[in-house]
Amino acid sequence: MAIEITTVEKIINKFQSKGFSAKYDEIYLTRLLQFSTETLLENLNEIYKQHQLDDKLFAVLLVVQWHNPQGVKPSQISELTNFSRVQITRFVDALVANNLVTRKQVPSDRRSHWLVLTDKGSDFFQKQMPPIEKKIVAAWQVITAEERQQLRSILHKLLKHIAQ
Repeated sequence: MAIEITTVEKIINKFQSKGFSAKYDEIYLTRLLQFSTETLLENLNEIYKQHQLDDKLFAVLLVVQWHNPQGVKPSQISELTNFSRVQITRFVDALVANNLVTRKQVPSDRRSHWLVLTDKGSDFFQKQMPPIEKKIVAAWQVITAEERQQLRSILHKLLKHIAQ
């Protein structure tokens, strides 16, 4: 696990006291967001690891599941997940090796293929989504519905600003 956020606070305070940065709030919020995300993903990765997955492989697998049974092209997964095409190729290779996904050739284009869930992949979603969802819901229970909406709005605003 990452270092405690209180340690980060101390480091930021030390830098600030030496005149390195007056942007305490921005730095602190950035680190707090990073720590929150990393901690949530670490908790979810406990479940994923049992199936030779991690959060990135799960994200790709989830996109394939959304497009099941017709399938999805790797380029579409790249667009939906914001992973590079090189990363998607590596992730798909791992999912195919784990027999969760299979490549299905596109009849009109022999160079292209669709990705579809295997029976093992479908079984994974049937059996593992309830505990995954339970863990996610439990993590967010501390935040009210109104606070979640505020957070959603703030994060959308921040992301839109950063992406410009």
